[in-house]
Amino acid sequence: MRFLLGVLVGYSMRGRKTLLIAVLATAAVIVFIVLPAIALSQLALSVQRERLSRPAQTRVPSLKGLSYESAEAKLRAANLKIRILATRSDLPLQPGLIIDQSPQPGEQVNYGYLVGVTITKGHGP
Repeated sequence: MRFLLGVLVGYSMRGRKTLLIAVLATAAVIVFIVLPAIALSQLALSVQRERLSRPAQTRVPSLKGLSYESAEAKLRAANLKIRILATRSDLPLQPGLIIDQSPQPGEQVNYGYLVGVTITKGHGP
């Protein structure tokens, strides 16, 4: 690379061998401008294709404090599913309320992902 540029500068300073200068200048343009531009455009297309191939994602809404039915409706609107992971009877809360969830609110997940909830003991689904 340096050799090519050195020869090009040396011959252009002397003003001799104009054909060689033209060939070297053309080679330098191809090697330093055209080939990197082609490589970068191919990389951009590859990244774009990879992004489009990923499944659609959504954010997990907050479900804590909701009843099972309202949480189910909220998740259905976000293209997610619900599953009861555990029930707790040792808490002095109204039965059927969601007290914990996994994944946590705000996390990015794929459409159709199961959101696990812990509810207080009482009426469920």
